[in-house]
Amino acid sequence: MLPGTTPPLVDGKCRAVQVFLSYRRSDVGGYAGRLADALRQRLGEESVFQDVSAIAPGQRFAHAIEAALDDCDAVLAVIGPGWATASTPEGARRLFDPDDYVRLELARALTRDIRVIPVLVGGAALPAPTQLPDDLAALPEHQAVVLHDPTWHQGVDGLVRDLGGQSQPHHSRARRLQVVGATALAGLVALAGSMWWLLPARNDGTDTDEPLPCAPPVGEEWAPVALSQDPVTEVVVADGRLLFRVRDARWRTHNGTWQVTLQTSMQNNTPGDNYHGAWRYDALLVGRRPWPVSCFSASQELVEPGLIQDATVGFDIGCEPVGYIELDLQEGRINLTDPALEPGPCQPA
Repeated sequence: MLPGTTPPLVDGKCRAVQVFLSYRRSDVGGYAGRLADALRQRLGEESVFQDVSAIAPGQRFAHAIEAALDDCDAVLAVIGPGWATASTPEGARRLFDPDDYVRLELARALTRDIRVIPVLVGGAALPAPTQLPDDLAALPEHQAVVLHDPTWHQGVDGLVRDLGGQSQPHHSRARRLQVVGATALAGLVALAGSMWWLLPARNDGTDTDEPLPCAPPVGEEWAPVALSQDPVTEVVVADGRLLFRVRDARWRTHNGTWQVTLQTSMQNNTPGDNYHGAWRYDALLVGRRPWPVSCFSASQELVEPGLIQDATVGFDIGCEPVGYIELDLQEGRINLTDPALEPGPCQPA
């Protein structure tokens, strides 16, 4: 669907724009997750196909991909610095493998005349035709979109407009409330014993990607979690590694649930800037069940090379935080408690 056109009609009604994300996890896994979240906020939960969330256990991967490609209005080829040069353990370039899933996705889209938009992230450039197999040689002829970290949301808004969807300004009323809440935090600390987040978790479809800020866990009702010996992991990104660590964890019961807050840090061991945002964290696994992020605070999300940035990450869970607990990241995991422990039971409070 071209910019300026109207969405397709189904039974006389406008159908939401359907977007297929094609990406290589080892190249832009974190960026792809961030982009998928941003697009879902703007286009709707059912408008974005991303393999890790859209293919159910037991589904045949190739069939699911075929069906999603047939149903989509556009394929976004998310390209990072290592997209064209990614190689197998034997040293062969993945794009030249006839069974490479990224190659298959884009080749099918190009041959079926589906709209393909290269989305460049992490400072990547559009590859030259000589860097590509014959069935992808036309990819550089397609106009690319460049997403920069400092202007990420403006770039996503422009991409959505080009797709023919509706994008609200990113600085919504909910975002303004975040700013007001952060400014008033010092005056609210005294009330922290009777509140968990400054505002309730957001599930209202507003146009912002991040949860609201966390209030600090102040008060005797907050109990410490006994951390594992080394609650740390390294995440491989295109140009280096990011080191994530959990420095402290606390929990309390509140209104029939358990609330857990983690003090984390991210060390940027790459030559470029990286963001430490809520989208870096997938879930807290308690009682074998995943619980998504409910609040997030960082004094500054942009982390320069060689520096460490602290953050507070909160979860509202339905299981007592005992036994083995795991923190899942976009591209890694941390043993929050001793991995020798059995997962605790998951029963309502």
